[in-house]
Amino acid sequence: MGLYRRTKNNNKPLIRQVLDLVPRWMFNGCVKTHQSDKGCSKYRTHDQFVALTFRQLNKCLTLSDISTGIGISKTFIHDIGLSQSPARSTMSDGNKKRNYQVFESLYNKLLSRYKRVLIRHGQTNVIEEIKDKSIKLIDSSTISLCLSMFDWAKFTHSLFFSKVFVIRFA
Repeated sequence: MGLYRRTKNNNKPLIRQVLDLVPRWMFNGCVKTHQSDKGCSKYRTHDQFVALTFRQLNKCLTLSDISTGIGISKTFIHDIGLSQSPARSTMSDGNKKRNYQVFESLYNKLLSRYKRVLIRHGQTNVIEEIKDKSIKLIDSSTISLCLSMFDWAKFTHSLFFSKVFVIRFA
């Protein structure tokens, strides 16, 4: 898998390089604003962010896929900034209890930050492509599909879905 491979220019896995694009000070500010780590002792918001990023980049279908994929080696766990691979039940509890608005505000701050960078480099067309468009964020709870009703789900027995949040860009 490409996420585990290290590039020759630096000794970090690809997922670590993607996570490094999110400044930690910005992330911590969003966590503090929304108090998303209140009452959490082990599975912090950053751990959930890493797990969700891993899920997205690896196209994982279940929480078990995420847990197993992250736990591939101690070195990989350490490289992506976790102390251990999160358990399925821990991730499920985090998804249920943690407010989605922390990730929404982080997204808006990142968009604002990188918009300035793109403008500086004359790449404003990237921002114009998403202007006045909506993005759907889907929570990652698992539901079973009735394969007779959904013919597009031929090889999938479950699907991540629970809540849909829509962000509109102005």
